[in-house]
Amino acid sequence: MGKICAAAAVLSLIATLPPLSAQGKPPVIPPRLVSLPKPDCSAGKPCHGSHGQVRLIIDVQENGKSGDIRAELGSAVLVEAAIAAAEQAQFVPGSFFGKPTAMDYVLTLHF
Repeated sequence: MGKICAAAAVLSLIATLPPLSAQGKPPVIPPRLVSLPKPDCSAGKPCHGSHGQVRLIIDVQENGKSGDIRAELGSAVLVEAAIAAAEQAQFVPGSFFGKPTAMDYVLTLHF
């Protein structure tokens, strides 16, 4: 009988909690890009004069810096320039229940 009363007490406490969205912040907040240097495609660079789109998946670390970067779309010369710029990008890291957490960020660049 005591276990049933304890379970009922816990359930009544949970029922009185407001939903997560009513507590002010969602449980998962994705990373946000703060700064990204312009890819260097100046004269003499392999990407100079090239046009196209590049899509990168960046693993944003808990400290807001770029971790692993992989290309999902784009020509090799544009991907190379995009990755060089993305390595220097700064982010507000993503968070899970308020704790900074490594998360992926999709970056699309148009050259």
